[in-house]
Amino acid sequence: MIGNMTYEQVEILAKELESSTTIVENITKNLNIEELEDFVSTVEGYYKYLNTIIEMNKDADKALETLKSKK
Repeated sequence: MIGNMTYEQVEILAKELESSTTIVENITKNLNIEELEDFVSTVEGYYKYLNTIIEMNKDADKALETLKSKK
């Protein structure tokens, strides 16, 4: 879990953000709206961050399970 959300819930959120980012990029690609491009870039960075956090937490869970089983 991450906070009070399961890994699956966070993965769904990250995928929705990624999909939304792609849609916004496709709609605005020829409009040259710098502020929106900055926002989309920030959202893109956030969903990538979420995916990284999920993987790190899963790896930490595995390591903890290994340590617990060695007791």
